[in-house]
Amino acid sequence: MASPPALKFAGFHRTDLVYCTVANHDLYASVLRPTSTEPGTASRPVLVFWHGGGFITGDRMYEPWWPTWIIQLAQSQGAMIISPDFRLMPEASPSDVLDDVASFWTWYTRTLPKIAASESWDVRPDVKRTICAGQSSGAVIGVHSALEHQDVQIRAVLALYGPLCFDVPLLNMPKPRIIGGSRPPAPRQAEAMIRSYITRNKGKTRTSGNPTDDWELVMTMVQQGWLPRTAKRNPDSRLDVVANLRAKLILPPTWVVHGEQDSVVPVECAIKFGEHAREAVPDTPLLLSIRPGEHTFDVDLTIDEPWLSEGCRFISSHW
Repeated sequence: MASPPALKFAGFHRTDLVYCTVANHDLYASVLRPTSTEPGTASRPVLVFWHGGGFITGDRMYEPWWPTWIIQLAQSQGAMIISPDFRLMPEASPSDVLDDVASFWTWYTRTLPKIAASESWDVRPDVKRTICAGQSSGAVIGVHSALEHQDVQIRAVLALYGPLCFDVPLLNMPKPRIIGGSRPPAPRQAEAMIRSYITRNKGKTRTSGNPTDDWELVMTMVQQGWLPRTAKRNPDSRLDVVANLRAKLILPPTWVVHGEQDSVVPVECAIKFGEHAREAVPDTPLLLSIRPGEHTFDVDLTIDEPWLSEGCRFISSHW
């Protein structure tokens, strides 16, 4: 199924493919193939991008949240971009999400190359040259993918302002505060809103949400420390990337980006993850970019920013 490109993706051909079906619900991945490639270079590296939204909202192709510079990075390497959806919480559990991630990687390595060949795509994915990028909650999926799916041989990880370390007080402690420029409901009202939403939507399946419509719910759940609480109530060791990192003692080269004034995911999540990574895998190249800014502060920045140029060189050197 082909879709017309959005403005940021004007340099790509887009194809939407089903990578798995769960409870009669199709899960899609958007495949973006560069429109301009050098003659004779049919096999291209791939950037897999996991969208953000607190595991609660978002969409694989929600253009306002796509950083311009990431698209430019892919274009600079003549790379394909692949962005999958996954089941969203709270209707889904953490295990459901990670099961979808596993289904995607199986499809990516075994099925996608066959589709590209059978449909005679002008460029085809070189699945042995994969960079895994994730934004906000998607950053957790990105690091998780590198740890849990080592058969994919992900070359490097790019993690943007994600809750990579749950052991951060502000991430866990229900406390009235301003998030993303707005103040969520008071804690008691917030808890009632969350319970009401879960009751009304029990048994449903969502793989896409409009962040504008869902933002109050997202803010409310962030304020109430809902994600770490849910992870504790429905334990799945795969979600704790720090514990997995310390257990597996392996991590591909990783670039972590975070805003100092992030009111959604505290910057301490990036700092603590960096500390754990340097202790657990001291030989792994790690670039930690802590910059002034809020959550998603980088979406309109270009690859010409000096610190982004440095990071893109870091990623490209391992691609």
